[in-house]
Order: sequence, then C-alpha cells, then structure tokens
Amino acid sequence: MGAVEGRSLAWDGCFNVRDLGGLETATGRRTRRGAVVRADNVRGLTAAGWQAALDHGVRRLVDLRFEAERESEPDPPAGVDVVAVSLFGGHDPVVENRIAERLISADDAAAAHAGFYIRTLEQRPETVAAAVAAVAGADRASGVVIHCFAGKDRTGIISALVLGVAGVPDEIVAADYAESGRNMSHLFDDWIADAASEEDRELRRRLALAEQATMQLVLEWLRERAGGAAGYLLEAGLSEEQLERLRARLVDD
Repeated sequence: MGAVEGRSLAWDGCFNVRDLGGLETATGRRTRRGAVVRADNVRGLTAAGWQAALDHGVRRLVDLRFEAERESEPDPPAGVDVVAVSLFGGHDPVVENRIAERLISADDAAAAHAGFYIRTLEQRPETVAAAVAAVAGADRASGVVIHCFAGKDRTGIISALVLGVAGVPDEIVAADYAESGRNMSHLFDDWIADAASEEDRELRRRLALAEQATMQLVLEWLRERAGGAAGYLLEAGLSEEQLERLRARLVDD
C-alpha cells in the first residue's frame, strides 16, 4: 500500500501542502478530504494562496513553530483562528547545535532524525497532546491546517499521530511523511548550495531529508511504547472523547 496520489494542493506562497484525506484505513475506509491539511509556513501565502485555502474550507491553523518564527507576520484572513503550540518548546541554540552534531556524525541519517522525533515524544508529551487537541477541537464543518516552517519535522510528528488515530496503517503514514522530501526542493536547494563548507552542505542536505524509514522507526516506537498513536495520546493527557472527535473529523461513519 502507498500514499494516494493527487493530494498535493497548489496554494501560492507554499511548496509542501497536501490534504490528509483520501488515505486508506485499516478497515478499508478512507480519510476525509478537506478535514486536515499539512503544510509548510502558510503565513507566507499570497492573497491568491489564502483564497485557495479558504476555498478548501480552512478556518483553523495549528502553528507548531517557535514564538520567534511567528514575529512580524501578517495576520491570517478574518475567520481563520490560530492555535500556536511550539512543539519543540523554546528555541535553544545549544540543543540545536547538539542535534546538528549528532546528525552530521550519524551513519544512518534516517535513524538520527527518528531519534530526535522520539525524544520530542518522550520529553514533551503535554505539548504534543495540546497540538493534537487543537485539531480535534476544531469545528468539524471546517478544515484545519497543521504547519511549521517546512512542513516536515514538527508537522510530520503531529500528522503521523492524527493519521494513526484515524486508523491509517503505518506504512501509509510513513509514505505520506516521505512525500515532503520531493516537495521541499524549492525551500532548501538554494540554502544547501549556499553552504560555506562541504561539511555544512552535507549537514544541510541531511537536515532536509524526509526518508520513509525515519517515520517507520517512530511508528514502531509508538507501538512498542503505547500500542500506537491513540495509546500514546491517552497517556499524554487526551481523553477518549477527544480521540473520538478526531476520528470523526478524519473518517466518516
């Protein structure tokens, strides 16, 4: 099984936008289109891009970026509310440098990325739960966008949990994560090329990776740790009612 083709959305000003609808669940149903979208920074949308998002039904943004990343940005259009949850907490250059050192020295970049995601799940369960709760608590009649800067790491973690609760098999969730790798060249190609040294260029190349094996390792950890996404989120503080609201948003009865 693989991720459904044709889910990418052309919103002017963004490069890595796709609907989480149309994916097959373990029971043979499919996730609803228009319910949840994952994206890179939608605050960079042009007027035409915002109109496309509004036409898609979007009325809530779940912004996973650091507070500093949100400074001096224009407000979204009227009628679109923002729930800001900094998934990685406060920006810490020391931690950032430590992650960079581990990534550049790793023999397996996919495993290094997975280790970082797993540490987030281990160390920040309340924050992770708050981000998922913001999706579950939105008006079911409207669409939600989960986003960060590139739509890969922070957005990838929360999207995987949302799809897991909806019953999407792990291999399809991992394939959805890997689609970001093909979409992000517009964001990262020049940044990689402009690196001051070959070592820095390799680091940037690794930072931009979105390998299916990365998310597969994270999902395996979730199953071993808590039986899957739903079990993890219950331990993190979400209620059964919130999980049911999330399932109802993603999958029709």
